[in-house]
Amino acid sequence: MMVKIDDAEPSNPPAEDARSLPGRPGRIGNFLEKARASPFHAFEVSGGKARLALGVLLIFTLVLIVYRPILPGNFLMDDSRLVEADNPLVNGEFTPRTIWFQTDFTLSTFVFWLEWQAWGKNPGGYHAVSMALQALSAVLVWRLLARLKIPGAWLAGAMFAIHPVGVNSVARIAELKNTLSLPFFLLSFWTYLHYESCSLYPAKKEQASSQRPNGNGTQWYVISLMAFMLALMGKTSTVMLPVVLLGCAAWQRGRITRRDLLHTSPHFVLALAFGLMSVWFQKHQALVSAGETLPPESFLERLAIAGNVFWFYLGKALLPLNLNLIYPHWKIDEKTMAAYLPAVVLCGVFILCWRFRRSWGRHMLFGLGCFAVTLFPALGFFDSQFLTKWQVSDHLQYLPLIAPVALVAAGLASLLPKNVFRSMAVVILLALSVLAFERARVFATEENLLRDTLAKNPAADEAHNDLGVILAKRNDYSGAMDHFAAAVQHNPNNAAAHSNLGQALAINGKFAEAEPHFLAAIKLKPDDPLAHRRFADALIRQGRNREAIFHLQMVLCLSPKSDIQTRLSLAALFYQTGDARQAADQFRKVLLVSPNLPGPLNNLAWLLATSSDDKLRNGAEAVRCAERACQLTAFKRAGMTGTLAAAYAEAGRFPEAITTGEMTVKLATDAGNPRLADISNQLLNLYRAGKPFHEQPAAGKKL
Repeated sequence: MMVKIDDAEPSNPPAEDARSLPGRPGRIGNFLEKARASPFHAFEVSGGKARLALGVLLIFTLVLIVYRPILPGNFLMDDSRLVEADNPLVNGEFTPRTIWFQTDFTLSTFVFWLEWQAWGKNPGGYHAVSMALQALSAVLVWRLLARLKIPGAWLAGAMFAIHPVGVNSVARIAELKNTLSLPFFLLSFWTYLHYESCSLYPAKKEQASSQRPNGNGTQWYVISLMAFMLALMGKTSTVMLPVVLLGCAAWQRGRITRRDLLHTSPHFVLALAFGLMSVWFQKHQALVSAGETLPPESFLERLAIAGNVFWFYLGKALLPLNLNLIYPHWKIDEKTMAAYLPAVVLCGVFILCWRFRRSWGRHMLFGLGCFAVTLFPALGFFDSQFLTKWQVSDHLQYLPLIAPVALVAAGLASLLPKNVFRSMAVVILLALSVLAFERARVFATEENLLRDTLAKNPAADEAHNDLGVILAKRNDYSGAMDHFAAAVQHNPNNAAAHSNLGQALAINGKFAEAEPHFLAAIKLKPDDPLAHRRFADALIRQGRNREAIFHLQMVLCLSPKSDIQTRLSLAALFYQTGDARQAADQFRKVLLVSPNLPGPLNNLAWLLATSSDDKLRNGAEAVRCAERACQLTAFKRAGMTGTLAAAYAEAGRFPEAITTGEMTVKLATDAGNPRLADISNQLLNLYRAGKPFHEQPAAGKKL
């Protein structure tokens, strides 16, 4: 793939048939003749609507058959969180008008919101959309390769449609970013090629003057730019498209001209803008908001890892066996020469291809170059949140997968006789279908997926933790604790696993064993409100209320929008420790959010009416709160009418206090609560004597 820059037009403007390239009359021609001998060439020619429809139908049918196990399917891993809880359009942080360019993957977030409106919590709809996008991308791969006159184009599209590596992206709803951005990436590429043939390098010189100024070429160019922007807004890993366009120019015409650079420059501007934004967002937003940090790595260490990553992904693309959700991490010593061997071998392969660039090397350079270029965002040179979990993952090579698939299909179509190629194509599609179908069955439920992951990688601490959560929800705490303990054993820095293990132990009454894990979780991730809340609950069960108050206050500091229950728990603890003012303050904050909750209204009224603190008592406010609580419960709850009687007494309205007190005695008696009836009679005697009830300074009672 030559990279010579030339500011002049080629002396012989190339026709769309690459056989007219100067100095290369026979070699490319033989390559293309093989394409025309392919049994799938019927699907690759531009003519024949029936043939085109048949090719599309076959690809969609293959996708439907292979991915049938995920229908209706389930929400896996972070699917539900990204669709609902963390979606700024669903939780109200942004609106459909204000979200644009405010977050990473804006288009994907918007489509998640649209799907939420349509499907809600029904996973089947989300999966159907992902499958349709996968089939659409496969059709576009076919048409793009056919546009480039690459042999085996339909086979390549079909292979991509059902490749097992793609299951990770299609079966996980959260990976809509992949399946949504790819069609726009391919559309941008395809329309740019149309623009080239219309305006930059028309087949006939006489067409140039009539089509360059405006014509259809401008429309194709605008569509290409718009599609590229949408691809970037879907997922910024599509950022390498302009480099691929230049690589394609070099492959087609043997060089890159200044015209190529000029007309791809807007694509480069978009790529640079979105790329820098994504790098900044990942480092300063995604990692920070998740409370994640990456271990420091030198450039040489990242280079050594990148070499391994490249060959790993290429191997899985060519032989998709033993696929896993979480692959083991490599431990690479950058001080040894062996660490750089994969990168050195990769350079050697490219040098060899360059050496034979006038024959087969040219096509290998283009294919492997596209693979390397589109894989670049996933090689780990930039800090990204995915690096906290994976060095490699199948979903990270979803777009780059197209290049090796196309190379395989083109190679087989070019080298094999027609009958042999037909048989080989059928065998390949059947093999991929079986592998992908089995992989889709693994992704049918989260438990299947996690157990499959652990069977292949027992050290996957995240999988142990997630499986433990599933078992805990089924009240299988014994099995859950085994997996939480395994997660902590394999990764002592897994804060979530420590928190979950502490919670499971505490629920089973093993607080002494649980406390070290709670403390470890808080030390590893001090800004995790869930860990503080869980530890507080365990401390409350141990009677360590003042310690529990500290951790509940941390919950409120770390998560100001915490649920009402946190403030109610805190109010109860303040009351039990004798701090009525703080308890009343928490009740008031609850009522600011939900003013019609009978319980908080009643408890606040009791404090305002009976507190030993003269500065806190307020008879008029107590009456308002107590009356509202009784209205909400239709004056049928003895505890609340008793509070209202105490409020009337504090306000000096003793006749009403006596009447309401008598009502309380009757309600308590009718409800079979003699203790409350006896207490109410004692309070009634105070009201008849013209005295309100006030608690002692250290009440120590429960609200």
